[in-house]
Amino acid sequence: SERLKKSAAEGERRAEAQAINKSLSALGDVLSALQAKSTHVPFRNSKLTHLLMSALAPGGGCRATMIVQASPAERNAQETTCTLAFGRRAASVELGKVSKAVVEAASGSDSSEGSKAASKAE
Repeated sequence: SERLKKSAAEGERRAEAQAINKSLSALGDVLSALQAKSTHVPFRNSKLTHLLMSALAPGGGCRATMIVQASPAERNAQETTCTLAFGRRAASVELGKVSKAVVEAASGSDSSEGSKAASKAE
């Protein structure tokens, strides 16, 4: 996220920072709903969460990784603390087990090649 007062962003950069903050807030709402195992998860509240829906939806069969970037500078301590808390909250969400999908090769001249590909994938 970006602290607008601290960055003193103006114009287009300010609008971009506000959009990023809104998307991160929506991601936080999705993570909270997933953690609470809510019946409604607000994936459609932002473009970011809508794009991540297949990776974050329970039973979606995908893995999700989140990387948080923190600053070691003392002047950024408050923002670093917030970032680490967000990362901790994200890490506590259980999405379920990832299922292994084996895709058969398209039928070609040699049908045994598709079986070999499927065997190697297992």
